[in-house]
Amino acid sequence: MIATLKRTKEILDKYNLHAKKGYGQNFLVDSNIVKRIVSESNINKEDGVIEIGPGIGSLTEVLTESAKKVLCFEVDHDMVEILSENLKVENLKIIEKDFLKVDFNKDLEFLSDCKEIKVVSNLPYYITTPILFKLLEADIEINEYYFMVQKEVGERFSGKPKTKDYNSLSVAIDYQATAKILFNVNRNSFYPSPNVDSVVIEVKKEKKDYRVNNKADFLKFVQNIFAQRRKTLVNNINQAYGLSKAEIVDILKNNGYKETTRSEELSTEEIVNLYNIFRG
Repeated sequence: MIATLKRTKEILDKYNLHAKKGYGQNFLVDSNIVKRIVSESNINKEDGVIEIGPGIGSLTEVLTESAKKVLCFEVDHDMVEILSENLKVENLKIIEKDFLKVDFNKDLEFLSDCKEIKVVSNLPYYITTPILFKLLEADIEINEYYFMVQKEVGERFSGKPKTKDYNSLSVAIDYQATAKILFNVNRNSFYPSPNVDSVVIEVKKEKKDYRVNNKADFLKFVQNIFAQRRKTLVNNINQAYGLSKAEIVDILKNNGYKETTRSEELSTEEIVNLYNIFRG
């Protein structure tokens, strides 16, 4: 299933299907981009790969040629049917499931004999952030992620405090990983073409000195304090945890923070410190 516009249209026509907006489907139709994604991922025959939202399988096919095993999660039954009928290879397993409902202990068993596991995916724009948080919250031995995402979202992966690109995702990644943009992808590389360009991002986990008692609870705290960007830290903590505003203000002032402080002004280290004060 070579990634070309002609081949993609042929497959969709064969099954009398079209891209579904509800699933954020934009099919990659540039084989050079597919090859570059796999190349940048440095996949070898000992690696297992997780692909989220494989669609008709243009990337999947090349991944199966490069990796020991490929495990796909696809929520659209029609796409599962296409993949099952057109990619009959022993090192591929397709699970029809919403990735946000994946049980890592059970569903990743297929990859248990792989030396390393990597995530390589063209993520649906509408669900990129929830997927990233699920992966980052999980206690799983996956250290490398390669995602194609909307350019604006990709720029947030490595956003810095006091910039428009800085948000909860920036902090969640910086807490345990480093991220960088590998290359840009023009919107015309997809069918149908989205209204925005994309980027391919590399995320690599690293051991850092930030310490919290409960990683999942910390990442939820991060999401909560960025929930309403225009509101102050006091308002977001009040809304999420029910502490009185007066109590929050006192705690902030006693720890050297102004009551007008907004989350976007704080470094990851400062947010970890506040988490340990409020939730530790």
